[in-house]
Amino acid sequence: MKSNSGQRGFTLVELAIVMVIIGLIIGGVLKGQAMIENARINKIYGEFKNISAAYYTYYDRYNYFPGDDPTASARWSSVSNGNGGGTI
Repeated sequence: MKSNSGQRGFTLVELAIVMVIIGLIIGGVLKGQAMIENARINKIYGEFKNISAAYYTYYDRYNYFPGDDPTASARWSSVSNGNGGGTI
């Protein structure tokens, strides 16, 4: 009878460990992509809040909406006046 001691290969345990490591790497990459996407969404939301705050700050200060201010050219050069009708 021949002995199988001359054969080389990987055991099931070694293959299982490699598969677990590959799974962890793929899971980490997918989680990282989700975190990047969430950061982008939060950035856009923050920018929207800043624009909204600036919009209402302008209204509080000048009593007109930006783009509808009939006296805008007196404050800034090369800006056309609005009609003050409440719409932009």
